[in-house]
Amino acid sequence: MIDPDHSANQYSGFLPPRFHNRPDADDVMVKTWAVDAPLADHSVPEIPAAVSLFFDLVAPAATRAGANGFALLWLDRHPHEEPGWRLSIGHVGSEDDLELAVAKPLARLVDAMTLANFECENWHMTRPLWRKRAEPVKLVFWGDFAKHARAITGHGDGASFYQPLGARLRSDHIATALPLLEDMLGDPVLKGGMGFEDALRLGIALGRAHLIESWIEAGGAEKEPYFRPMKIWHQAWLSHVLMDPAVASLAMAGTPAMPALDFAENSTPASRRAALDDLSAWLTMVFFTDEYPALRNAFVAGVQNAVWLDSDLQQYLQPQQRTEILQGLMPYCRWFLAMALYNHLGNLASGTARDDQVAFYTALVDALPELAPLGEFATQRDIEQHIIRIDAPRAASAFDTLVLPFCDLLMPRRQFDAARA
Repeated sequence: MIDPDHSANQYSGFLPPRFHNRPDADDVMVKTWAVDAPLADHSVPEIPAAVSLFFDLVAPAATRAGANGFALLWLDRHPHEEPGWRLSIGHVGSEDDLELAVAKPLARLVDAMTLANFECENWHMTRPLWRKRAEPVKLVFWGDFAKHARAITGHGDGASFYQPLGARLRSDHIATALPLLEDMLGDPVLKGGMGFEDALRLGIALGRAHLIESWIEAGGAEKEPYFRPMKIWHQAWLSHVLMDPAVASLAMAGTPAMPALDFAENSTPASRRAALDDLSAWLTMVFFTDEYPALRNAFVAGVQNAVWLDSDLQQYLQPQQRTEILQGLMPYCRWFLAMALYNHLGNLASGTARDDQVAFYTALVDALPELAPLGEFATQRDIEQHIIRIDAPRAASAFDTLVLPFCDLLMPRRQFDAARA
């Protein structure tokens, strides 16, 4: 297999790029204003004319100022606040530089409408707020952000690897632009192939999407506006996560095209779940086959236990549900740990264990001393007997901080012939 990071990659120049000028997300300041008076209800109104004009002017003005950033118009769907328009401007730099970069179009908007300061935080602090209450309506980029957006949405094979284009959405549709925020400011995925944690992450993404659709269905029309931000932002996150597996699949002979998510305006929880099932089947057939049992089991664990593994969802759990979900997670936690230990102790016996693996194993034993008696000649039965002595709460607390990274160190990564440069 060809190293995807190697300059001799035969697909170099034909695949979409990663965001090369990626800023530290802590350096991306996002300032938000409440625009005009609260709205009467949670229906989606027409964008005010003055706001539409602002969006026509802001990208050219900020580009002339040499800035890198974006503007997002959203509707506030907080269940305990009056609905209303919110305008967020993201900028690589300080708050003062942000306002300077968009000064002229912002001044024109202030002359036409009332703007009240709502919040000013960096990307990491703003994103959780948006996922809970922001229904995105319009998004534009400028500077390096705009260049990357054009590289993705204008790519000749875009429909093959980018979910919104595969669903035939226009390049200026909000659902087309939104995943690019994740691509430019979120954590990169599948760099250097697919590892154990990558497989788990993909499973969690699909499992989380199923849960959100179930909650929307159970809440009915009355609760749907409050779940809408979670659905939209997660669909964007899923589109971002799936981009790199889809790119990798382009170099796999005989691989069917990646199925598209359901972005239709008239989509239902049932139709969106059906699209998710098609995606899950595609991933299982292409990446998580019997040839890669560790990756397959990580993917399945993510799908089935997303409600426990995803910190964004845990706030919605009832106390009695936590115990139930914890018990469902334990077989996977024990299986993953047993698999990693068996491989590591075998490597110790053969003298092939790497220094980073040995150091990580020491940290694991410090946190879970029940494993300390295990030596390099331990059998699989020995490993299982020591693992079962670890109580469920401590095993769960070590799962994402120790067990998963240890598995990722021990399990072979699946390399790809095609990857974004």
